Amino acid sequence: MRVWRFHNRRYESLDATGASVYGGRWNQRGHAVLYASASFAGGLLELLAHATHPRVAPVNHVAALLVVPDDAGIEVLNPPYPPGWDDLDDYGVSQEMASSWAATGSALCLDVPSVAGAPIERNFVIDARHPRFPEVVVESTVDPLYDPRVWRS
Repeated sequence: MRVWRFHNRRYESLDATGASVYGGRWNQRGHAVLYASASFAGGLLELLAHATHPRVAPVNHVAALLVVPDDAGIEVLNPPYPPGWDDLDDYGVSQEMASSWAATGSALCLDVPSVAGAPIERNFVIDARHPRFPEVVVESTVDPLYDPRVWRS
């Protein structure tokens, strides 16, 4: 499976330190994961959704195309989702939804809905603690051309 990960170029594409330190929608602090999107456009939409105001094109970000082993396991979260899973400030419900996946370590990836691209776009949470994580490879890295019309505040 190929997925897109947008990240600051000062970090390696497979560095999961940020999510471990700060936590995220689908992981609690201390759980090292990578967030990636099913499509380049979905990843760009996520990047835009998380931009601060004033929105300025992220000149230090790159997009990495990651190859994840198809047989390493993907757990899929499907609707119906509980109320609050998409809360923009409180990630408690979504973290709870992902907790059994995080605890078992049974699958390398968790396939989750994208809040920014709901109900179509999907994101992937890749568990850096999983024994198959070293098999995730960076196929390529590109410098996206950020259209200034998209980034106007």
